Amino acid sequence: MHSSVILLFCLLLVLCAGQSVRAEGFAKTKVGDLDFICVQDAGGEFDNTTFAADADLLHKLAPSGKTPNSCSAFVVKGNGHTILIDTGMGRKMLENLKAAGIDPASVDAVLLTHTHHDHTGGLLAGDKPNFPNAKIWINPKELDFWKSSNKAQYEKAISVYGEPNPIVADEKTDIVIPEIKAIAIPGHTPGHTGFLITSKGDKIFAAGDILHSGTIQFPHPEINAKFDRDPAKAIESRRSILNRAADEGWRFAAAHLPFPGIGKIKKNADAFQFEPEK
Repeated sequence: MHSSVILLFCLLLVLCAGQSVRAEGFAKTKVGDLDFICVQDAGGEFDNTTFAADADLLHKLAPSGKTPNSCSAFVVKGNGHTILIDTGMGRKMLENLKAAGIDPASVDAVLLTHTHHDHTGGLLAGDKPNFPNAKIWINPKELDFWKSSNKAQYEKAISVYGEPNPIVADEKTDIVIPEIKAIAIPGHTPGHTGFLITSKGDKIFAAGDILHSGTIQFPHPEINAKFDRDPAKAIESRRSILNRAADEGWRFAAAHLPFPGIGKIKKNADAFQFEPEK
């Protein structure tokens, strides 16, 4: 009887391998041989007034005056590394990482898409690093922006993590592991960077803040959030990435789409549709 139970358990493990797992605060999937995990730091809503567009159009798209959002980070695990893409604000990030079976001390690289607080706030707990064995990776243009826009946070982070490794956003250079390449997507911030993860032909793009509301910006990619620093570049980057994701069949993961924020992009004339993964 005991051996039968063990056999059944092993069979269940085989059947579940490679399938997505979703629980409160985290969602796991596979990208080829890699584990890809969304970890939610917080949920919430954006007011329509967050967006730079005609109020009547915004009301038509979001009649309640609000759209749902999340604040999430993503983990890539494989090839002997545990890599965190952004850190959230530091609300439930550590709790949900641990719930997903990830020890913060096992994280050996933190890739920053950009340096707004909702992506860097989880780096520190007071003066201590939340990821004591990690090295920060950042686009040099974004590093300059961090120094000028939030000098106090930059100095505190560098004092405990050391000087960061530079991200070469040329879609050719390996970022920690061969499966991760960086793509420059400026506009939201000067050095805003996305990460294309590829394994066994499967591709997923970690898009940072390329958009903030799927409800508003998939049908109208020309609409920016008011905190997109360079509006023209933000629109250009958004259209370029959404077109590529649709044309090349990438999976798409964004920090502010409702949790877990992973799915496929489809074209709809000059607009786009998002099909969340189940």
